[in-house]
Amino acid sequence: MASPYERQLPVPQGRRTVATKGPRQIQLGRTRRGPLGAKWQLLCAAFVASAVLYGAIVGGQIEKIFNATVTGAERAAVAMGFGVKRVVVEGQKNATDYAITTTLGAGPETFMLAFDTDAAKDRLEAVPWIRHARVMRLLPSTLQVEIEERDPYAIWQNKRQTFVVDSEGVVLAPALPQAFPHLPLVVGEGAGKHAAALYQTLEPYKDLRSRMLAALRVGDRRWTLKLRTGTEIMLPDGNIEMALDALQKLERERGVFEQDIAAIDMRLLDRITLRLRETTAASAQDATTPAGVPTSATGTINQPAIHQPNGRT
Repeated sequence: MASPYERQLPVPQGRRTVATKGPRQIQLGRTRRGPLGAKWQLLCAAFVASAVLYGAIVGGQIEKIFNATVTGAERAAVAMGFGVKRVVVEGQKNATDYAITTTLGAGPETFMLAFDTDAAKDRLEAVPWIRHARVMRLLPSTLQVEIEERDPYAIWQNKRQTFVVDSEGVVLAPALPQAFPHLPLVVGEGAGKHAAALYQTLEPYKDLRSRMLAALRVGDRRWTLKLRTGTEIMLPDGNIEMALDALQKLERERGVFEQDIAAIDMRLLDRITLRLRETTAASAQDATTPAGVPTSATGTINQPAIHQPNGRT
């Protein structure tokens, strides 16, 4: 029989502290943490978390995780059929397939919804042949590209190189004159930029244009027209229409385009000078005085002077 003094004492649970002390008994109770200690723990945890987050941001870990997540999502979407599988191009005439596809920068691994159509438009319009471009997404997997190309206007030859240019003088591509036989040939510094203005001025003079081989830009300020016969027509800096009217009248009355003339100098405002070739210099001395021709500047009637190769008039 157990003695009443042998009762089993209660087993303390958790951390105990002395709650009360007395001469006869000791009572154990749970330790109570003060509110200030809990706050410090929370503050320390927040500080550690902030430090870890800052280090991840500075070290690029967050960005890498984000990119990996996005890439994975895009690959999944591409695998589901939302990749660029077809590109439809409208308005293409001279721009090459290679230039368009490489500039577009889209392929089977490109996620349709992530493809930047505005950036693609800007890249396409940087191609010399393309004036305007429009890029549209046709889900799930088609890109439609609409382009407006620049029209080739002339062949520009400068420093032993030839290019095809548009009416604004924009260089579209290197080209041989044989590749565009229907385009006029302009030569010299600034010729490509001013070609459209010259040929608009020449538009009423069909006969002269049909005889032209090229137009040479001299000093980027005036033109010399080279005929297929070899005759050069030196135009003035200004009053080109008046000079051309005088030239047309001279052709009607004397047929100068068909004669063996090396150059027709119309640069001076008050006279026209014809320079004969070597082979016809002697016969030029017997030439009769032509009818009066209005000059480019004054419109008054003057007679053209005939120069021999030795410089005598």
